[in-house]
This record gives sequence, structure tokens and C-alpha cells, in this order.
Amino acid sequence: MVVSLSSKKLKILHIRSTIGMYGAEQVLLNVLPVLNEHCHTSLFTLETDLPESATLRKLLSPLGVDTYCFVPKGRIDFQIIKSIKDNISDSEFDVVHTHDYKSLFYVYRTIGHLNVPIVHHIHGALGNTFSENIYALIERLMMRKVSKIITVSHEQKRNLDQNIFSYPEIKQVNNGTIINTIGKSKKIDNNILNLIMVARFTEEKNHSMAIDLVERLKAINLPVILTLLGSGPLKENLEETINNRNLAGSVNLVGFTRDVCSWLDQSDVLLITSTTEGMPLNMLEGMERGLPIISTAVGEIPKLIKDANCGDTYETLDQLIQLIVEVFNNKPHWDRLGGLGRLHVKNKLSIENQVEALCSEYVGLFE
Repeated sequence: MVVSLSSKKLKILHIRSTIGMYGAEQVLLNVLPVLNEHCHTSLFTLETDLPESATLRKLLSPLGVDTYCFVPKGRIDFQIIKSIKDNISDSEFDVVHTHDYKSLFYVYRTIGHLNVPIVHHIHGALGNTFSENIYALIERLMMRKVSKIITVSHEQKRNLDQNIFSYPEIKQVNNGTIINTIGKSKKIDNNILNLIMVARFTEEKNHSMAIDLVERLKAINLPVILTLLGSGPLKENLEETINNRNLAGSVNLVGFTRDVCSWLDQSDVLLITSTTEGMPLNMLEGMERGLPIISTAVGEIPKLIKDANCGDTYETLDQLIQLIVEVFNNKPHWDRLGGLGRLHVKNKLSIENQVEALCSEYVGLFE
């Protein structure tokens, strides 16, 4: 499959504002090298002066994806607007694909000078704080001018369809994940239940519920270990809470790691406590490693769990506790659910599935 316009491969420029390696960055890291096999793929990153902000670009550069970067000076950098306009004009890109509100803002300022379709991709929920609500409103206003909007969940698409603004075509493209070879089966310790969360330490990920869960389970003498992978502004608060509640022996705060798979393979259940989500990549990664999923019913998660029959959702802490007790008492059943989740991801949610869907959307812009 070659994504072409007439006799040449389509040239796609992706633009992402990034402060580190989080869900959307991992999606791009997984997708762009495979997409590059079918069209000429480039990435333009808007970075901060922090070293971790350059991680995505540095990881993609050796994989054959052309990369450019700028560090904006202040909230609005008009030099970047000029650079985007010049890069698109000089390189004759066929499609510009933005991946967050800030990258859309800079492209929006040049839209009158661009004679190419603009695709805007909504990866996750925006509007968890007052300032983010303002950014979300600005994003919704700007999206009226793009050629196509891509969402990752039915919920996102429905919210846009019901919005007061009139939007262009809105299409859902499911995230995918890399399908690895499953190694030797991990030894199941029937005396301890190993839960794992892979989430940035921010308010909307709701780690406080997970801490409350461990404390309640400890009170009823159910042996559980919770491993937290990630980083973010609330890390120190989490550490303080864990220590104040004497849970250091029950909560393993690992921090950021690139070796997520090995931690997943040591776990029994992937736990998600988020108050908002799109289609979280950490869930697909957990399913790919054969873990059952227990999650809040947000974003695309309930549909995915139902379609794959790979776990269950909850609304309250008491319901979550009940589910964890059920898992502890019947691990073989939940391991079978994890196996069904892996099969579903392998058949329908691979990176190749996602790239095929994206290519179809690009071609559709010119039909």
C-alpha cells in the first residue's frame, strides 16, 4: 500500500507540541516509522528548553522520519509561524497533521497562506483545569477551519457532533499498539495480587483513588502490591501521601521508565482510575501483554472492554474494591480475560491497523 497523489507518494507533515514522552508522544513514536513506509512522513516538534522535551524527536530521527524542531520564545513566537509557512511551502507537503491545540494554533495562524489540507488529531481529553478549559475553547474555535478532525473515541466524536460550532468531517481512528512476542508465562503468586498503573502523575489520572484502594485492601488483609509507572507534577504529593499512610511497602512508585513491558509482565491487572480519557495507549499495551483491565468507565474504555471481553469497569471505590477481591479469589478466570484482550488487540488494534486507517483518511482528502 502506497499512499499516493497521482504518481508520487503523499508527503505528510506532523506537528506536535511536546514536554516529554506521554501517551500522544508514544502514539507518534509507534506510528510514524510504519506510516513512513507508505508515505513521506516528517515531524515538526515545538519543544521547551527541558531535555525531556526533545525525547520524541531524538527517538524518531534514527528511524527514518525527518524531524524539525523549534523552541518557542514566549507564549506566541511569530518566527515559528513564519518557519512553518516556509517549511510547508518549500517542501511541498500534501497534508499537515496537527496533534494538539498549540500546534494547531501555529498552523491556524498560517492557514490563509497554506494551500494544503489540515488534519487535526484529538488524542485525549482537554479541560481538566481552568486554563485547559480556556485552551479547549480556543481549540474548538480553530478546528472549524481544518479539513478533517480525527478522534480516538466515540465520546470525543459525539461531543464534537453535539457542539454548537459547525465542524468539517469528523472521523474516528483507533489507536494501535506494537504486537510483541509473549515470553515465558510469568509465575502466578496466588498469595499476592500485583496491580499496575501506567499514567502521568496529574489530577485527571486520579492516583488518589488507587492509594485509597490499597489502604482499604490493607485494612481487610488482602495482600496487594500497586506499582505506579510515570512522572508528572504530582509525584512529590503522591510520595508524601504514600509515606503518611504507611503504604510504602504496598505501593511501588517507579517513576518514568521506557521498559514498560517488563513491569507489565510482572503484574496481574492493569488498573485505570482516570476521570477523563480518550483511548489510552497504556490500556492497549496492558492488553497486548495479556493483562485484564479494571477501569473507570470513561472515553473509549467501556466499549473496548466490552468488545474484547477483557475486564470490567467501576464507578465507585466500593465497586472497585469488590472487583479486586473477585480477581484475588479467581485469578485463572481473569487471566483468561487477559488472553482475550491480547487476541483482540492483535487482530484489530495493531499499529498496522492504525496506519491503514490513517492512510485511508489522507487519501480521502483528495477524493
